Parts: sequence; C-alpha cells; structure tokens
Amino acid sequence: MTNYQAILNTKKKGGGVSAFMLKLLALISMTIDHFAAIVILNGKLYGYSTEYFQMAIATEEGHRLLQIYRIFRIIGRLAFPIYAFLLTEGFRHSHDRKKYFFRLLLMGIVSEVPFDLAFFNQVYNFTVQNIGFTLALGVLCMEGMHRFRKNVFYKWAAVLSCAAIAELIRADYGALGIFLIAALYNFRKEKALRLSSGAALSAALSYGSYCFAALSFLPIAFYNGEKGRISLSRFFYVYYPLHLGFFYLLIYLGAKITA
Repeated sequence: MTNYQAILNTKKKGGGVSAFMLKLLALISMTIDHFAAIVILNGKLYGYSTEYFQMAIATEEGHRLLQIYRIFRIIGRLAFPIYAFLLTEGFRHSHDRKKYFFRLLLMGIVSEVPFDLAFFNQVYNFTVQNIGFTLALGVLCMEGMHRFRKNVFYKWAAVLSCAAIAELIRADYGALGIFLIAALYNFRKEKALRLSSGAALSAALSYGSYCFAALSFLPIAFYNGEKGRISLSRFFYVYYPLHLGFFYLLIYLGAKITA
C-alpha cells in the first residue's frame, strides 16, 4: 500500500477516531454553541430585546460576555458537519431506514417548542426549524439518491427537492446543509473527495465564523469506521430537546430571581 493510500485508509485497527469520539466531540461543540446562544446571549445579554441588548454590551462585563459568546459560537460550528458525516454512516449501516427517518423527525417535532422558547422566547416561531428536521430531510435525500443511483437525473433531482424543502420550511442550515449530507453520502467510497467536498461546503456554511466548520474534517479524516466502546446514538435523541429546555429554564428562573 502506498503512503497516500495508507493515509486515506479508514479501517485502521487499534487507531484512529471512533464514531463514539466523533459523537462526543459534536455533542460538546453543540452544547457550547447553545450555551452561548441561549444562556449568554439571550439570558445574560438580554438577547430577546434589542434595546436591553445594546445597553448590556455597552458595559464592561457585557463586552466581555459578548467576546466569550463569539468564541463559543465559533467552536459550535464544528458540530453540524460531524453530525452530517455520522448521519451518512448511520444511513449506510441502518437495518431500518424508515425507522431512522421517523426517529429524527420525531426528535425534531418534540424539540421544536424547547427550541423556539430557547432561541426566540416564543412557544411557536417559524423563523427557523431545529436540526432534527434537517437531519430527517438528509435521510430522505440519501434514500432518494440510493433508489435512483442508476439514474443521474432523478438522483440529483431528489437532492434538489430535499434542498428546496429545507429552504421552504426554513430548516436549520437550509439547502447547504442538505448539499453537505448529499456530498458526504455521494463520495462515501472516495475518501479524498468526501473530505474535500465536505470541508468546502462546511466552510461555506460557516463563512461568517472564519469558515471554522471546515476544521471538523480533521478528526473526521481519522475516522476508523468503528463504533467505539460506548454508543451515543439513542442518547442524542433525548439530549437534544432536554438541553434546550434546561438552558431556557436557566434563563427563565434567572429572570424571575432578578426581577
């Protein structure tokens, strides 16, 4: 095996990064990101109110918190590309893709109220829909690509259709998020193209954060194809709505105490 082939080999026994390690990294990154957006911005800096927010960041403490918020949000850009990559791996190895789709869809539905409360302080807000809907559409997109794999036109029509739905319902990360999932699935057998296309689309997704999301493909490059000793696959479905609700509860109780 030549040197470049050895580097691109994902099945390195006893080494590399497992799915568990990638999931843990994505989970930590997402939590940091949401802590910044919900607790720091919406809570400490009164992000729900433009007037109070401007007053808050004018203070020394507010300015310091704003800097922390920006750093945490940049770190948070690592999460989605990793989840997108793991979604394609999960789809490839799933024994029941229909259940896989409906689990993600159910997570999206259950998470929507906590998501809207945490980010918009409203029970229902249609500005953006949570990541559960994006991931569910990603599974639908890959199913279309799989079914129409012998027909290039229908295959990419399925991708464009799912991307259009993502934009229509205002799913988090929108059409670009679907294109990222589609690229990672399409190049699943060609690691160099998978990493390069994924990094490029992730950079586009995070251009406002110095294209930091592209760095998520550094640990992904060392993915060894193994699950790891611990599985977090089902944990994410529960953790996602619970941590959103918990962060909102923190700022709600904080507002009540300081009122």
